[in-house]
Amino acid sequence: MKKTKLLVLIFLFTIYLIHSQNFNFNSNSIPENLKQDAHSVILFNTVNVVLKSQKSMNYTVSNATTVFNKFGDSNRYVVIPYDNSRRIKNVSTIIYNAAGIEVKKVKSKEYKDVSQVDGGTLFADNRMLYFEHIPSTYPYTIYFEYEIETSNTAFIPSWNPLTDFETGLLSASYKISYSNDLSLNVREVNFDTYNVEKVKKDNSLNYTLSNLQPINNEPLSISLKELLPNVKIAANQFYVDGKSGEASNWKELGKWEYDNLYKDVSNLSDETIAKANLLVKNAKNDIEKAKIIYQYVQEKTRYISVQVGIGALKPMLASEVDRLGYGDCKALTNYTKSLLNAVGVTSYFTELYGGFERLNMDFNSPSIQGNHVILNLPTEQGDIWLECTSQKVPFGYIANFTDDRQVIVIKPEGGELQKTTVYKTENNLQFTKGSYTINSDGSINANVKIESTGTQYNDNLHNYEGKNPTELDTQFKAYFNTIDNIIFSKIEVLNNKDNAKYEENLVFSASNYASFSGDKMLFIVNAFNKNSIIPKRIRNRKLPFEISRGYVDVDEVEIKLPATFEIEYMPENKEIVSKFGTYSIELIKIDDSNYLYKRKLQIETGKYEPEEYENYRNFKNDININDNVKIILKAKTL
Repeated sequence: MKKTKLLVLIFLFTIYLIHSQNFNFNSNSIPENLKQDAHSVILFNTVNVVLKSQKSMNYTVSNATTVFNKFGDSNRYVVIPYDNSRRIKNVSTIIYNAAGIEVKKVKSKEYKDVSQVDGGTLFADNRMLYFEHIPSTYPYTIYFEYEIETSNTAFIPSWNPLTDFETGLLSASYKISYSNDLSLNVREVNFDTYNVEKVKKDNSLNYTLSNLQPINNEPLSISLKELLPNVKIAANQFYVDGKSGEASNWKELGKWEYDNLYKDVSNLSDETIAKANLLVKNAKNDIEKAKIIYQYVQEKTRYISVQVGIGALKPMLASEVDRLGYGDCKALTNYTKSLLNAVGVTSYFTELYGGFERLNMDFNSPSIQGNHVILNLPTEQGDIWLECTSQKVPFGYIANFTDDRQVIVIKPEGGELQKTTVYKTENNLQFTKGSYTINSDGSINANVKIESTGTQYNDNLHNYEGKNPTELDTQFKAYFNTIDNIIFSKIEVLNNKDNAKYEENLVFSASNYASFSGDKMLFIVNAFNKNSIIPKRIRNRKLPFEISRGYVDVDEVEIKLPATFEIEYMPENKEIVSKFGTYSIELIKIDDSNYLYKRKLQIETGKYEPEEYENYRNFKNDININDNVKIILKAKTL
């Protein structure tokens, strides 16, 4: 039986080689409808998976992509991940010119063997074989094929036939064959609107998709993951680096993960446990205890990736993090959890996809998923979620990276499906309060204080926190980019973690803020916070669009006019109401030389149909127009 399966694999690999030799790689042979507006076209992408047993899997990948210009050059890379449990058996890469003539066959020594890490990784088992083609002319075609043999069956390759905008697809196929004693959980997504051919037999599944025209990346487009067909597959029995598992639902999978990944990693020394209890001795409740422990972890540790262990899944021991003072997301989360447990506070590992784009764990497909781990702290007031890798964010703050998404909470009795904190539009507030004086020579002197909460706290935290004075000067000049010749005499930033608020205090001046026309002086009322981005005009928009996070800007600014000028024109108050949000400005007269400018902009979260895009664009354009209205002064006659 084993010999027969091996012969099958050799036969399949031979098929791929013949495929590359017989295929017409001439770029002129690609159908015109696939090339229109395309930076590249996938000629074929073939994935074949053979799941021989709970502890053995082979898969082969064969791909050819024609690249038409530099914007398609992300395809010039061949990247093949591997580790101690995944072995590369075969690999071949060939480059063809526009006429489909072979111009280069990549030699073994031209592949780089590197760690599959970023600059924040200390050490790792994960590696990758890597080749980069440097194009001299366009178009070109890059063809590659490889075969992987692995004992790790917990991560069966998924099928994503197309993942990039401005890319056409001639053909993509996926086949999985599996042993009689295994069953699969198959999750098919977005099949309704695409002509995916599916062939199901007793122990195999085969999918094919052909002739998919390029999809343009229109402004604010929703993710291709929500639009294009894809398949996720998991076996009910799996194996990960020496650990066998079996699960048909999230409860069972969570139980396996707790028992095999998380249960035995929380050991701390008696000395550390005593220190933790001393820290919280005056705390009145569990939340106060958790805040103290969270701050202690932030001050003691730093984040660094450590990708070793069971498929990089098992955390470092809590005692090791305590000794070393660093760890990855799993390790720092485990360390925090262990300290909380030492002071009598219950918390749970939580697996999820981290990133600005809100990707959900697939509740319909129980399998080891996600790229990040945080901590769940259940309380009588509701769940608190702790991001344990940041030294900067407040206790319980998770905006813009792990907020508003489906997650799996790992408990001793099994996995639970939950959703993280949703930051409501009205709580994502930036409040700008300030004053400025317009001098008779057209210069401006200004004082401004900006306070940000919710998701806007996170934006400003990452923009300004930890920057030196020179960097802050550059950052704030970019923020006030409509004011030329700006000179800051004061820049103060404060990360107010206790109140989850970011505070900025600024004093600046600038010459020639106002312009002159004869005896008239003109200047833009809104000096501090212009909403100047107008989405690009798109004729015949095809895709839905999304405002991923709503927010509110409130501005209150006192304006002092020069004594030698008087008002000739004062802009009218304005209010704009739409389904996308609201906008208002108001100028209140205090006396002849002093006015109060009040502005409020609220943008709502939402997904919208393509035909609504022009209305949204008009809404943003109207805001821009009103953010640039001017006061006109004329010189007083003596």
